[in-house]
Parts: sequence; C-alpha cells; structure tokens
Amino acid sequence: MPLIKIIRHGQLTLPADFRKALDVKDGDYLEAELQEDCVVLKPAVILDRAEAIKRLHRLMDQVQAKNEHISDEEVERDVAAAIRAVRRTKSHAKRRS
Repeated sequence: MPLIKIIRHGQLTLPADFRKALDVKDGDYLEAELQEDCVVLKPAVILDRAEAIKRLHRLMDQVQAKNEHISDEEVERDVAAAIRAVRRTKSHAKRRS
C-alpha cells in the first residue's frame, strides 16, 4: 500500500497507478467522503448547466420521437393509472404501520 504525504494546505498527490485505474487527469474533480476512519475518493463528473440542459432536451426529443405513435389520451391514461398505483401502494403501506 503506497504512502501519500499531505503537503501544504492539505494537498496530496495520488500515485500514478491510482490515477490510471480511476482514469483521472489534471483538472478532474474527485468527490471525497469520510467513512469512519477512511477517506473515499470517487471521480466526479461536472457538467456546465447550459450543456446539461442541452443534453436533457436532446434526450427528451429522442424519447418523444420514439413514442410519436402514442396518442396524448394514451399517455394521460397511463399516467393516471401509475398515479393510482402509487397511491394504492402508499395507502397500503400506511395501513401496515
């Protein structure tokens, strides 16, 4: 197990084989989580808000294109049925507690 030295301002250097295994490079972000007496680092993806919105719109367009043969009435019927099912489940769970 390699030793990592903490330097000024709490900075540290991840060993090259760790960076390679995690596919992290200069400028990438890591999420840090404290678990008991351990620090767990995980690669994080940071998206620009405008780019995230563009991706979401593209995805929504793809979904809509795949489902263009489904009528608005069918969608409303399916949504209403899903809502009823969730309400039944919640009601059932409340009676059990």
